[in-house]
Amino acid sequence: MLMHEKLTVRQFTLLTFLVMIGDMVLIYPSLVTAVGKQDAWFCSLIGLPIGVGIMWVLYKLHRTHPQLSLFEICNQLLGTWIGSMLSVAYLFYYAIGAAICVREVGDFMTTQIYLKTPIRVIILMIICSLAWGLIHGFRTMGLSAELLTPIVVVFILFLFLGLLPQAKSANLQPYFSTPWIHLVESSIRAAFTSFGELIILSVFLPYVNSGPHFKRDFLLATFCGGLLLSLLLLLSLMVMGPTLTQHSIYISYALSQKINIGNFFERIEAFMAIAWLISTYFKSLLYLFAFVLGTAQLFRLKTYKPLILPSSLLLFALGVLIAPNVIFYTDTIMPAWVDWDITVSFIIPLFLLLVYRIRSRKSKSKPTPS
Repeated sequence: MLMHEKLTVRQFTLLTFLVMIGDMVLIYPSLVTAVGKQDAWFCSLIGLPIGVGIMWVLYKLHRTHPQLSLFEICNQLLGTWIGSMLSVAYLFYYAIGAAICVREVGDFMTTQIYLKTPIRVIILMIICSLAWGLIHGFRTMGLSAELLTPIVVVFILFLFLGLLPQAKSANLQPYFSTPWIHLVESSIRAAFTSFGELIILSVFLPYVNSGPHFKRDFLLATFCGGLLLSLLLLLSLMVMGPTLTQHSIYISYALSQKINIGNFFERIEAFMAIAWLISTYFKSLLYLFAFVLGTAQLFRLKTYKPLILPSSLLLFALGVLIAPNVIFYTDTIMPAWVDWDITVSFIIPLFLLLVYRIRSRKSKSKPTPS
């Protein structure tokens, strides 16, 4: 194994929760509402059991070879050549995922907070912090997740409690008037844009000290993250309405600007931005770490640390070039990204499980030599 550091179940569970909400805290409501309209809250709830099913498939794939990462499982089940090609495909997915997270932060900061700062400066600062996190190792990430997760949860609770007086159920009417085909599409989008991206965890599952309740805690963390996103979507619809929710790119940030309780508790959008930056940082950190770790495993290196600097420089280039602006990202990249999530997080893992079952049956059916 390239890493000898291991996380406790609690550390990995909190890290899973942070990656689950990640950048979705800001963009999830608009992504689901774009298709589901005022019934998007229902589609999000339908997506919860679908998402937990996705995580169950990923967990079952991990249990086929508990000591191997996703890249090593591909090589073990499909052979060196086909497994390596599939590993390269996953490496590409992780590199693009990290670049998108970094670019989202850059676009958000330069359009909402630092309006006159060049986006390359913001992206460079983010990548320097990501490289610093990789240098300090996997256990430091787990300890940081223990420290920062309560901050994220508290800030999001502030958002929920502050907006409850402005919530209006009339914004959800008429109920279930969206065509059923759009409800299905919105439910799939709700499940795979949030749960599907957790395929990243398949790289790190071997580096967790598995306890008696690991499966329960792992699935519970993802369910809680999905439930939080569903509540956020419901609150967005009840406060802003489906039209504004659909067309507002950073809906959670816009919601936080509307909070005003007694002309005293107001202007907490900075808290919301901090919570989003923390969760997105951990998500992009794991994406970059998976790319670095997978590359080292693909080329059978003894350590991954020499790859941190070149991978960070590659991420900087991808973050700048991946989209000319935020409109291109939301209109072009995100619709295709849903199909990509379905492929890498559900179709391919199911295929790998099928290959494992077939190979296991063949090995059992072979006669034992006398």
